[in-house]
Amino acid sequence: MSPSQTSIGQKYVRLALSIGQHIPGYVDAYFGPAEWRAQADDQGVRPVHVLAREAAELSAAIDDDTEMGPQRRDFLTRQVRAMHTTLRVLQGERLALIEEAEGFFDITPAWTEETIFRDAHRTLEELLPPGGTLPERMALLKRSREISVAGAEKLLPFILAHLRRLTRERFPMPQEEAFELKFVSNQPWGAYNWYLGDCHSRIEINTDLPLHIVGLPSLLAHEGYPGHHTELSNKDTGLYQEAGYTEHCVSLLNTPACVVSEGMATCALEVLMNEEEQAAWLSDELLPHAGFAHLNAQQELAIIKAQEKLAGVLPNAAFLLHEQGADAREVGDYIQEYGLRTEEEASKAIEFLSIPLYRSYAFTYHRGSELVRGLFEKKGNRDHWYTRLLGEAVTPHQIRQWIEV
Repeated sequence: MSPSQTSIGQKYVRLALSIGQHIPGYVDAYFGPAEWRAQADDQGVRPVHVLAREAAELSAAIDDDTEMGPQRRDFLTRQVRAMHTTLRVLQGERLALIEEAEGFFDITPAWTEETIFRDAHRTLEELLPPGGTLPERMALLKRSREISVAGAEKLLPFILAHLRRLTRERFPMPQEEAFELKFVSNQPWGAYNWYLGDCHSRIEINTDLPLHIVGLPSLLAHEGYPGHHTELSNKDTGLYQEAGYTEHCVSLLNTPACVVSEGMATCALEVLMNEEEQAAWLSDELLPHAGFAHLNAQQELAIIKAQEKLAGVLPNAAFLLHEQGADAREVGDYIQEYGLRTEEEASKAIEFLSIPLYRSYAFTYHRGSELVRGLFEKKGNRDHWYTRLLGEAVTPHQIRQWIEV
């Protein structure tokens, strides 16, 4: 790697840390040299116009580097474009939600037609136990699957042991990786993986809303094995420590990397186990172990699959809230009607969408999972492609190219 490429990686990280001085939470994880963080802290909040100039200079340097490989160039170019979009917002530009998402995430979100949700509702009408309206039946089903925090705490090691074993059998994993679990409250998200560096993470599970037995495996796969923790551990080891790509010692929100990461995490459980394998594990091991042996695993998975077709509800809610002038009550009603969420769940979703840092982030889950699943469907051999996603610097543009070839 040439000295110019090393310099580009360092400038990228330093610029990211400087932007993070303006936006708490923008730097999702940093595990690079401690002195760089200290220098950013000592400099304090630098003028946005200066950072915008540095972003433009960094973009030009990436374009001018003739030795940089095309995949790394694509990653850096699109990440820096996202940083520049963030700086435009900081300078007071009012971006339409689609323009913001295109600049941040390298995707073009679109409204999901309600006919898709109604089709899912018809499927759920057949799957859910009878009695009352569909939202009432869904709420009753959720209550019957609730598990206490104490109960979940006892189950987590059992679930994680299974997910970790399958992940290690199928995908590369640094030997020294590990994470701790912590229950928290008063957060806008359901769970969060805080990557700490050196293949270690802290996964926090929010208890503001009830936990459900059938949802725990997906949650832990999303945040842990083979989701966020697995991805960041692999990229820390392979891209930062071994390849020397300095830009991978920092993880940023509102960048194209988030779309790939959330797409991978949303698909993480199905990557480990197909529906038949999930049903067998649930019915033979997890549900009896948790005291839910009376549940029909195949029916539970069919309900989850039908609910996946409601993934466009929250992106639509973002459009309603930030583009169409709907108030919180109207958006909440929409989420409850089409997403079959409880009032408490809808309120938590609106809380998340109302935070400026997250106002367009809902698109990463929906579009990210569409991209990753589209890659698997078009190319097959999902283990091969998931391994590449775990270890390579990939953008949504790159995935679209893979699909088109």
